Amino acid sequence: MSDFTALLDDHVPGILARHGVPGAAVGVLSGGERTLLGYGVTNVAHSLPVDPDTIFQVGSISKTLLGFVIGRLVEEGRVELDGPVAPLFPTGTGIDERITLRHVITHTSGIDAQNMIADAPNLLAGHADDSVQASLPHFVHRPLLFAPGTDYSYSGPGIMVAAAVVERVTGRHYTDVLQEVVLDPAGMRGTFTTADQVVTRRVAAPHGRDPEGRPVLLVDRGWQRHWQLPGWDVPGGGVLSTARDLMRYAAHVTSPAAPGGLFRVQAHRGSAGRDIGLAWMLDERAGSPSMSHDGLTIGYASRLVLIPSRGLAFTVLTNSLEGAAVAEEVEELILTAAFGKAPARALLPVPDELADALLGTYDCGFYGTITLVPGKAEGEMSVVANQAPAEPGQYVIALDSPDRLVLAPPDTLVALKDDGSPLGDALSFVREADGTVSALRHHDRIAHRVS
Repeated sequence: MSDFTALLDDHVPGILARHGVPGAAVGVLSGGERTLLGYGVTNVAHSLPVDPDTIFQVGSISKTLLGFVIGRLVEEGRVELDGPVAPLFPTGTGIDERITLRHVITHTSGIDAQNMIADAPNLLAGHADDSVQASLPHFVHRPLLFAPGTDYSYSGPGIMVAAAVVERVTGRHYTDVLQEVVLDPAGMRGTFTTADQVVTRRVAAPHGRDPEGRPVLLVDRGWQRHWQLPGWDVPGGGVLSTARDLMRYAAHVTSPAAPGGLFRVQAHRGSAGRDIGLAWMLDERAGSPSMSHDGLTIGYASRLVLIPSRGLAFTVLTNSLEGAAVAEEVEELILTAAFGKAPARALLPVPDELADALLGTYDCGFYGTITLVPGKAEGEMSVVANQAPAEPGQYVIALDSPDRLVLAPPDTLVALKDDGSPLGDALSFVREADGTVSALRHHDRIAHRVS
């Protein structure tokens, strides 16, 4: 199927209404043909229709652009993936000498992912320096979660180190390198990194939901200064783009013009069948290798998926914290139309022996802790969220607490909706040789057992 317009027009408005999401832009690249569509409105307070050129915060899709830059520098011989990064910085900077560029771009460095979000409101107060280089003293002296290269835990600060390496090697600001290496060659003329650049364009505003499920505008609600993410977050989450440009990017990143190695397995994500390339999440969709990344910032959720062997790429951009569910449903529509209905995922009751091993409390850093307890139904488990209190001036992301978890073998717990259908992956777990569970991965971040 090359033209997805009728399918998406029939379903997306209803999906948005069901999830209380004001707007979405969708791009599909199939067999070389582009479908670009907009739905809903940019802003519930000052409504304009969303179109394919409406600008959204794309969140962590930004990391893949950094991966492209690093791939190009590797290709040019200017950096080595397995070279330690500490020698690139002044003596005494504090970066662990064991950490390599491969570690930071694949989230295997052990650098803690937590405190930069929690402390950002204080760190950014008084117009403080928010450059990539200025971020490093705020976290590099903290203890590592694990020895570099021995485990996987999604780390925003690790990405900041990777971007700092780009700046040290090139002697230029990261955003200038991004423009020259990725945005200009890909023809991404509607992609930016600052609010000043988009002020004259159509921009989707950030939203959440009120207690009645209605979309509500979010203003000054995140860890960033007002709407724009800080400079140190641009490489990891602060790129502003459109459905049209992300389809241009999808074509460029899968063309001979892209550096090699972007989609080569660089590390494992600690869960069966899940790997990582140069920032790209490597999985399988429709029986074929896929490369993807989701994005989530305050008021936005996004997804970009590539399946090059089947000639398909698509993106879903939303202006709501609830948009991940929209992206999930739109993805299912697109994949079903392109390849037919996928076999249902094998889901099983949690065996008693595994349930006993999972019971306990796990440390989620500045978020707090989560406790796995028996579920209300046999063969299910539940999460009890133990939210950490925010200190003055801190920002704390709320822990989720799904109450119906079943097993997706071999090592993942999937949340169920009230009707028993799968909601999506909730947790994976780390099981030792003796059968004990030593840690969970909560939103891809390691959470070690504490009791």
